[in-house]
Amino acid sequence: MNVKSIFGTIGDTLSGLFGVLTGLVGVGIMSQVIFGTGWMGMDVIGNISSIVNTFLTGGVTGLLTLIVLFSLIIYSFSLNAAEVKGDADVYKVLMHKVDLCTGHTAGDFDDTSSSTTQCQNAVVIGESTAGVEVDIASVAAGAVAGTFGNPALLPLGETYTHARFHINRKMTLRTAAAIDTTSSDDTDNCVTITTTDAMYGSGEDASRTEANRKYTHKPAVAEGGTRAEMTLYMTNGQQAGDNQNTYKQCKDATCTNAEVDDAQWNYPANASSLVSAVAMQTMRDTVSSDQVALIYALSSPYTVGLISPTIDMAFGTQDSIVAEEVNNDAGDGICRFSIDEPVVTITIK
Repeated sequence: MNVKSIFGTIGDTLSGLFGVLTGLVGVGIMSQVIFGTGWMGMDVIGNISSIVNTFLTGGVTGLLTLIVLFSLIIYSFSLNAAEVKGDADVYKVLMHKVDLCTGHTAGDFDDTSSSTTQCQNAVVIGESTAGVEVDIASVAAGAVAGTFGNPALLPLGETYTHARFHINRKMTLRTAAAIDTTSSDDTDNCVTITTTDAMYGSGEDASRTEANRKYTHKPAVAEGGTRAEMTLYMTNGQQAGDNQNTYKQCKDATCTNAEVDDAQWNYPANASSLVSAVAMQTMRDTVSSDQVALIYALSSPYTVGLISPTIDMAFGTQDSIVAEEVNNDAGDGICRFSIDEPVVTITIK
């Protein structure tokens, strides 16, 4: 186990313990509010009042205690929200362009698509304006490169260490099995279903279509539907650490005006937040392209020789669909799906 894994385990343990303790605080607060007595002999409200009173006195103390009370109640209830990953048995992507790079230097992910330092001395080995569709959940290793890239274009004697892929922001996925978000009975049977314009609000306004809202709105679906392929998009977002609303979250199956909230989508800001890529373009609302760029390290450096090489690309789509519960204004839960990064291993030989 490496150091990162050790600290990750410690962090997960502490996070879980904090969640349990916060939940107990919430129970104690509600017990005193409803029954007038503490839970298991604990005077939670009194303890919070004493802590706040250490810093301030008078009427402000009562106000701050009330703020702390409601903050803890809201936080303890929000712990019910869960994000669960599931497998995809269909994961279709449109590949537009593949570059090989002689080196990679970490940089701003806003520039990943065109950076000459993140992908040094780039050589295009495959390009398609319309895109080549590949189901990476079923394709054998090497099949993608065989139909898209042409390694014969590489200059003799050059050594390559990385590859940059330009893929479409639209992806078509199908859940391999129902996903239980563990949040409530409303979302214990979440499956992808056929995408329709109605999911984006066309029932209220004919202009609210998938095509017009694909990057600005994220639909949600009721559980228990007929499992089918569903189009998911890389919505407008920001880098982790920014703090702006970037898209609209639909909270019912027809995305009515009354059931839409502002929301934030955070893209990774550095390689440590990625699974197998070393760089991933940030898709802000200022990006007009339908393509996103990702850079991967080759499994080992490759030096071009006299014999034309083959490019093997192995994909893993386990835990590549994220399901979570979204609650409407009435408190009912509904399923939301997001795309998680697939594991990619690239070998040139």
